[in-house]
Amino acid sequence: MQSTRSVSHLAVATHILLLLAFFLVGCSSSLAPLSGTSANALTGNWQVSSMSTTAMKLPMLSGELTGSAVSVTGIFHAASAGACVNQATAISLTGHADTKNVLTLTGSLAGGTLTISGNVAEDNKSLTGTTYNVTGGTCALSAPVTASAQAFSSVTGTYAGSFSDAGGHVIDITANLTQTPESDTTGNFQLSGSGTFPNNPCFSSPVTVSNAQVTGGSFTQTYADPSTQNSVTATGTFSSDANTLTVTNWTLTGSCGPDSGTGLLTRHP
Repeated sequence: MQSTRSVSHLAVATHILLLLAFFLVGCSSSLAPLSGTSANALTGNWQVSSMSTTAMKLPMLSGELTGSAVSVTGIFHAASAGACVNQATAISLTGHADTKNVLTLTGSLAGGTLTISGNVAEDNKSLTGTTYNVTGGTCALSAPVTASAQAFSSVTGTYAGSFSDAGGHVIDITANLTQTPESDTTGNFQLSGSGTFPNNPCFSSPVTVSNAQVTGGSFTQTYADPSTQNSVTATGTFSSDANTLTVTNWTLTGSCGPDSGTGLLTRHP
């Protein structure tokens, strides 16, 4: 009888221990830290874009996010010409992530409501499974659209490369650029610095950068030389790590112009 009771008590104790183990494992899993929860983990320059035809009214947005997945605010704007709202119109966003790490941002847009949603990636530099939608107002979409949401590193450092035209003429340039840590009131970041054009009579180097800004993965910068009255404006896109600036178009004006073409600049370590 004593033996039977001991076995019974042992079985009960084992069962309790197993339940406790499962409980602890479940708790440890649910208490695991979510991506983007550290202070300012999501702060920076972001771009959200969609290739869906449903998004033709608003194919791209860009601007600054500030904070973490626990609580984030943003200031975005339409980042494409011909969008349903002027590119100078600021779109204020607020949001947070749920227990499954899905970040949802909402804000008023042209009489309607913009909603952006996606899973915060482990490196805090993108959202996966992203969608956005606009309900109501002049920018209303017929349905949510799939999108990409990417953070872009600061365009800061020494970049070297060249501009070339269709005739094979090349303008070499080395640029020292610094991006502002915070955006302006519409979510655009500013660039400052100077460019050096070696052995180029069109420019008295160094030439100060002016009218230069970054938004999402796009940039524009102008090098205007007051002494030679020549000016070159370059626009383009850049990689998410900001190591490569792809000049999709540059335009030279002044006594050495007109001329135009494309180019490529890479950041030196």
